[in-house]
Amino acid sequence: MAKNNLLAFCHVLQSVYSRDFFIGKTHRIASVSLLSLLPLAVNAEALSLQQAVEKAVSQDDWLVSSQQKENAMRVLSQGMTALPDPKINVGLLNMPTDSFDVNQEAMTQFNVSVSQMFPAGDTLRLAGEKYTAQGDQMPLMRDNRRAMLAMEVSNIWLTAYRYEESIKLVKQNRTLFEQLHEVVESGYSSAYGRAKQQDLVRSELELIKLDHRLTQLRQAKESALKKLSQYILPTMMNQNTADQNITLKTTREPIKLTSSNTLTSNALAARLSQHPLVRLVDVQSNTAQIDKAMAEQKYKPEWGVTLGYGYRGDDLSGKDRADLASIAVSVSVPIFSSRRQDAQVKAASLQVESFLSEKQLVLNELMAKYRVLTSDIRLLDQRIRLYQTKLIPSYRESAQAMLNAYTSNDGGFSDVVQARIATLNAHIELLDIRIERFKRLAELNYVMTQGEEVKNT
Repeated sequence: MAKNNLLAFCHVLQSVYSRDFFIGKTHRIASVSLLSLLPLAVNAEALSLQQAVEKAVSQDDWLVSSQQKENAMRVLSQGMTALPDPKINVGLLNMPTDSFDVNQEAMTQFNVSVSQMFPAGDTLRLAGEKYTAQGDQMPLMRDNRRAMLAMEVSNIWLTAYRYEESIKLVKQNRTLFEQLHEVVESGYSSAYGRAKQQDLVRSELELIKLDHRLTQLRQAKESALKKLSQYILPTMMNQNTADQNITLKTTREPIKLTSSNTLTSNALAARLSQHPLVRLVDVQSNTAQIDKAMAEQKYKPEWGVTLGYGYRGDDLSGKDRADLASIAVSVSVPIFSSRRQDAQVKAASLQVESFLSEKQLVLNELMAKYRVLTSDIRLLDQRIRLYQTKLIPSYRESAQAMLNAYTSNDGGFSDVVQARIATLNAHIELLDIRIERFKRLAELNYVMTQGEEVKNT
């Protein structure tokens, strides 16, 4: 009876080996879509990658702060074009100190004057443009922040997804090991069973090891979800993070790999030049050019106009005295400060040139990153195909051979267990490669990000 039970279980085990329960042929990776896995059937509400990214972006305080800073700079840009406030002077001039009588001396007068300064050249207009240029940096910084959040959240989310799928694989194999343990235990307790004591001990040990492996995977998944909570408010996450389900949803392919023969260096540079970091350098270069123009304005003089009115009282004999009016124009003469102004203009010119070099540096870094990522993705695709077409089928054949040998009394129970564990590890390794590929895609999505047009308000 025990032998019959063992043979029945072996048929069940063979049926499991005869199909690929993790990866089907329909799940071929032919594109670079970051979101190309089918949804998982879950009992609790699932947290998809798209939902995680959207929540992280919508709840990011940095984006709100950046918008407020941009609004402040644009308001300042409007106010910087106004002239400086005029100055009003009120004074009592030439008061005699012997009598303090305003009518004693002809020069005693009550004076009111208004003075207005005019900054050199186009300083006011350039000051407003500088704040506008600084405000133009904020939308690009927000575009880069959103892309960075998408990449970081995707990496953490994919890590949690890897652990969840690994847990499912281990659970599936543990069910089979439980059935195998029951059969071995029945065979060992039966007088006619062929199971040995070491087979029973080995089956119990493998169950314990699988339980420990499940605990490690649950701990790792919970740790990944805790890290995800820094981007998603804790209230948005299930309190029992170990049971939080995550799923990938099928969506449109955001990027497709292009061969190096099709996408030339110039075409790649044109695409990457729209990256927020590259465009940010352009805006910063514009700000530096405005600083240079403002430094050049200091060669021009500042002007000032003063209008005064002096009231005089009657003289000692009662005769009326004429009031006095005055007008004065002042101008600065930039003679002694020319050395300082030359240094400021030279420094501003060098700053503009530095941004040109920085832009090329950012472009080179993005190009190198693009080539590394696309190369990694192609190699990962090759590894995936190797696992799907050769390695996993070979593991299944090996496990089938060990099982056949054991059922025909030509093999040991430990060989069956090792072959089964090796097959499980192969499926988990394939899962790891697929997840690593998706992480590379998340980075590639960031590299290929294009910033939105800056709208001046």
